[in-house]
Amino acid sequence: MSSHLKIDDVHDAIENGAGTKNEIAEHVGKSPSNTNRKLKEWVENEDVRLDRHWNHGDAGGYVYTIPAEDAVDDAEDLPILGSRNYDWDRFVPEVDDVPAYRQADQELDEIEAVLEARESTGQLPRFQISGPTGCGKTTLAEFLAADRGAPMITIQCNYALRGAELLGTPQIVGGDVMWVDGPLTRALLASREREVVVLIDEVTRATARSKGTLFPALDHRAEVKIKPRGNELIAGDASNLITVATMNEGQDYETESLDAAEERRLGLKWELPYLGQHSPGLEADLVADKTPMESADARVLVDAANVVRDAAEDESEPALTRGVPTPAVISWAQTAYAFAERGIDDPVGRAMQSAVVKPVYDEVAGDVAGKIHSALKQADQEPELSNTEEAKA
Repeated sequence: MSSHLKIDDVHDAIENGAGTKNEIAEHVGKSPSNTNRKLKEWVENEDVRLDRHWNHGDAGGYVYTIPAEDAVDDAEDLPILGSRNYDWDRFVPEVDDVPAYRQADQELDEIEAVLEARESTGQLPRFQISGPTGCGKTTLAEFLAADRGAPMITIQCNYALRGAELLGTPQIVGGDVMWVDGPLTRALLASREREVVVLIDEVTRATARSKGTLFPALDHRAEVKIKPRGNELIAGDASNLITVATMNEGQDYETESLDAAEERRLGLKWELPYLGQHSPGLEADLVADKTPMESADARVLVDAANVVRDAAEDESEPALTRGVPTPAVISWAQTAYAFAERGIDDPVGRAMQSAVVKPVYDEVAGDVAGKIHSALKQADQEPELSNTEEAKA
């Protein structure tokens, strides 16, 4: 037998009764740690036929499944994984795991105002957040859910997403064929009992076939029909269904346009810049909170990142299509500190290459590096990286 675990081996294990990572590891004769690593890799790859679901039934725990396409026509009588005994608390983000959200222009305050007044106004809690990658769109949704103690369910839009996947599909689970609810079905079920935050990530990448399933659930009826299950009606509470639809902006994003009716379904809209473009001091504070670097030194990195961000918005520079994401600035600060502690020469410049230029940029790497180097040279101060932990303490 090959020393490498193959996806066909995993499929065979699942078809023959294995469901958990340990059962799959035992079936294929591999160590649980190596098996778990490969399973995680495959689940995150949308081109691989493998899913992972939490079993909310008596057994509990995660189980791995594969699609059972042949069972679609007979799905009406299939047992449902976990019997829909969902523990919604498991879907609530942990407050300690979610970064504090720093507003660019009172967008969080305004969203919360709409939520608090919706019983009086009758306004459905539907929100759109647009902006470049790494500006905090997803963090806003996560923070909103964690702060309100609400379950969060993510619908990741892409060109391969089928409408049926939003509602649910037959899956082979531990050798048996079962129905597994999709994210939209789960969101509607959760809304019957409590608020639920639904992150519709990159909604402008959704195709017409998936939007045809998604958008009818966003009006005041908040319901869908699952055709393979005999047109089973799943109705939720529209006022408890808090949707946050995100969309990326930039010249290098291939997207589907939204018509006027779809825009209305998605609700109120905010356009977010990078935090540092609107409030460089706030982004510097965020970097300082996440790294050993002091806020004044982090401001130097933020100002340098803003040079690239501004250039990315300049139509006269068509080759540069994206700015520096906030997570990349944080990684830059962390890496620069590590390099300085090791005694590596020019830690800020070298960390910029490793944490910003090479991971984020490709054909324009030299141009981006040049812009950042120039900005650092023009700064009034170089970041002071030695003993920053002691200074912050």
